[in-house]
Amino acid sequence: MLRKFVKKLAAKTAQVVYTVGVWGAGFAWMGLVSVTWAVVRLAMPGRNTQDIIGAPGMAVCLRFTLSKVTIIYDPAFVRGRCSVFCQNHVNLMDAHAACAAIKQPFCGLMNAWQFHIPMYGWIMWLAEGIPVRSGANRYREVADAARERASRGISILTYPEAHRTRDGKVQPFKKGVFLMAREAGLPVVPLATRGMSELNRKGSWMLKPSNIQIYVGAQIETAGLSDDELRAVIERTEQIVRDFNERGLAGVLAREPGPTGPAIDA
Repeated sequence: MLRKFVKKLAAKTAQVVYTVGVWGAGFAWMGLVSVTWAVVRLAMPGRNTQDIIGAPGMAVCLRFTLSKVTIIYDPAFVRGRCSVFCQNHVNLMDAHAACAAIKQPFCGLMNAWQFHIPMYGWIMWLAEGIPVRSGANRYREVADAARERASRGISILTYPEAHRTRDGKVQPFKKGVFLMAREAGLPVVPLATRGMSELNRKGSWMLKPSNIQIYVGAQIETAGLSDDELRAVIERTEQIVRDFNERGLAGVLAREPGPTGPAIDA
């Protein structure tokens, strides 16, 4: 009985040390990335350097968790095309997973208060993220900002569930993100993760190394669609993300038959 207790205590202590180490290293690293990025932005005014400093720098934080990360691209995904990426929302590492998978300039769509988070918020500001403020005109403001970013070749990362899931399962997608995409004339891209809930869950700071898979689907057009057609796009995007989250690539291929792209260890 004592041996079992000691073993359990040792395992818990090791997890706490690991968790503190990962968060500490992550925030320190993001601080370094934000300072470096700010200096480069001053030296290269007008050049969005998110794809050469911001995203690669953020992606490193996922490595700090000692998790295995595999990224799968649909062969029909057009790399470099400005799009609205729709990712399932699991934990605070989601943005780091997106940075590992999206190899082009992009910014995030997020609540305005998140820009005040030390290091993380600074990086979102440097990436020209789009703040979602409260108020009656917020949809128009967000749509105008999305169109402006797209005019400069900057894609947008979104979380259509609006909140992190508590049970690891994909929650219903809200339509606002898709209305924004249609207004800006941008296609949406299903960006699905699997294994992130094993790494960390909402309500806990504890981390555990996981086997993380990320799927980047093909672009789905939204420009010029009717409300009914857009509703079908929302359902399809949500289903692709849910299928991958629950069953991996096999789940996606069951509904979206076709060849798969190469798996890339990020």
